[in-house]
Amino acid sequence: MRLLHVSDWHLGRETGGVSRRPDHEAVLAEIVDIARQFRPHLVVHTGDVFDSGHPGADDIELAFATFHELADLAPVEVIAGNHDSPRYFRSLSRVQGRHGRIRLVDRPRHHSDGGVVEHPGESGEVIRLAVLPFVQAGRAGMIECFSDQRTWHGQYADGVRLFTRMLAEGLMAGYDPRRHVLVFATHLYIDGAVKSGSERQLHITDAYAAQAASVPTVSYAAFGHIHKPQRLTGPGCACYAGSPIQMDFGEEGEEKSVVLVEAAPGRPTQVRTVPLRKGRPLRSMRGTLAQIAALAPEVGEALCRIVVETETITPDLSERVREMFSRATLLSVDEDCAATRVRPLDARDGGTDDDAPLPTLFHEFLETTAVKGAAADKILDVFGRLVQSAEDEATATFDEEAALQAPIPAVEGA
Repeated sequence: MRLLHVSDWHLGRETGGVSRRPDHEAVLAEIVDIARQFRPHLVVHTGDVFDSGHPGADDIELAFATFHELADLAPVEVIAGNHDSPRYFRSLSRVQGRHGRIRLVDRPRHHSDGGVVEHPGESGEVIRLAVLPFVQAGRAGMIECFSDQRTWHGQYADGVRLFTRMLAEGLMAGYDPRRHVLVFATHLYIDGAVKSGSERQLHITDAYAAQAASVPTVSYAAFGHIHKPQRLTGPGCACYAGSPIQMDFGEEGEEKSVVLVEAAPGRPTQVRTVPLRKGRPLRSMRGTLAQIAALAPEVGEALCRIVVETETITPDLSERVREMFSRATLLSVDEDCAATRVRPLDARDGGTDDDAPLPTLFHEFLETTAVKGAAADKILDVFGRLVQSAEDEATATFDEEAALQAPIPAVEGA
């Protein structure tokens, strides 16, 4: 049985204010081409189809255009991630297209109510799939699948164990080792997974961490949520497919991929990752103007943020850099100028008794600043009056203050 595992598309994403729509269009077309060559029996998307719980019409159209092309090859199972709206998933689940082979799973379900489903292959073999969408922390959301709510213990990891135990029971009910290939798909943070740094931080804290030991014993466990593609250590075969493009600079340098799985009853599972080459990469660069210029030929159409180190202020710096990177998209061009760099004060900066007065120091500052003469004289005059006013106020005395400081007169007879 052949399975294609994809995840974390985040359609609608922007990076530095730049839409990633062109990158998504290119990489999703690449995924469809890979699927056509692989000819899977099942396609599993492990969550975060969209970047927002309220996706735009264009993003919905792109998602389902891709799902329909994949469904021409095999059934498509899509589970909701933490960025996806269960309400939208319920509404979009009606958009089946030509053949009704697209299923969107909006919430955790009991194994008897869609939590475990079967997909037959070509030779009598069957993929038996258990699905667990992202579950928000909170008692109500974690126990609604269970009739006996006394089994709830209050911790997120406990709730995950309850769900996975229940799904494992469903996988094993009527299990035939000669026919069934068991697969588990979820959007979940497994403690120990290597994060990219671009995931929603709230949902990858210890409070949302589950242990690998809670995963059912299956031929393949398909994970979504972490954007860095990786195979999890431990018993069994489990992978995060990761995001298909570099979403932000936490993912800079990561090679993206999809996972191709071949599994048969009673045999070791074969897993192969296929790199994704489409979609613009992200590049961070720092150096002198000459060093930055030397990097320009290898950047191509990347999304870039650049810091140029200079000795003196270069007024036309941004324009010069943009000319070097005519094909790239520059998200930011910043200058780190030695002449204006602020150095933290230390012991060497201690004052002395012969420090110059503030007006004199300010006059010296104006001499090194691009201010016209008449304006400089006016600024210096205003500054001098402000300093004098502050000094007068500091030395002023008031009747009330003098009364408080005067000695208390002696009282006769005391």
